[in-house]
Amino acid sequence: MNPRSTPPHPRPRQRRQEILEQATQLFAERGYEGLSMADLAERVGLRKASLFHHFASKEVIYVEVLGRILEAVKEAIVRSAALPGSFQERQEALADAMVIVLGEHPYAARLLVREVMDWGPVLRDNLAEKVMFLLDAGEKFVRAGQADGAFVEMDPKQLILTFTGIYFMPFVLGEIVNRFAGVEPSSPTFVEARREAVRIHAGRLLFTGGVPAARRRQPPQP
Repeated sequence: MNPRSTPPHPRPRQRRQEILEQATQLFAERGYEGLSMADLAERVGLRKASLFHHFASKEVIYVEVLGRILEAVKEAIVRSAALPGSFQERQEALADAMVIVLGEHPYAARLLVREVMDWGPVLRDNLAEKVMFLLDAGEKFVRAGQADGAFVEMDPKQLILTFTGIYFMPFVLGEIVNRFAGVEPSSPTFVEARREAVRIHAGRLLFTGGVPAARRRQPPQP
């Protein structure tokens, strides 16, 4: 056999990313207790001992899986809030970024919501501060918009809780969305339609003047 035709082995970083992606899906489907390292090793085509070469334990994988989605959400919030322009422009950039992030990581979104609902030890001991940072950052952004006169005067904490549901739930519901809307939540068609819908919802909830007519666009049909 020509050695040049032998498929190259995945690099350690590539293999690590593959393990995290598969672990995210399996944890979302089965929960922390329902997934064993042997199950994960089989899914990624490794021996169990080889899997421990990449990650010391199942908890280490779980913390990293949850941490990745939290970091992605944090980056979207911080980057959008720091953009130049009006509060409306920054909020729309934030909405777009959030929907894109959650569309790219639908299993991670589902897993994170499950962990928050259970208030599991991994969240409680390792990631609770990151979750609170994200909520606090959102509240500060809303308060700044209210002080500027761009956002309606309403309890900022309630607004943030409302937006948490608007952003996350369509990607958490998975198969229900697929059956109801006829499209996978991770598909580009759904993500684009969701971006437009969130812009409209945000405008009606946040802005003192609502959504300007020039910014109202019909979402593409699936």
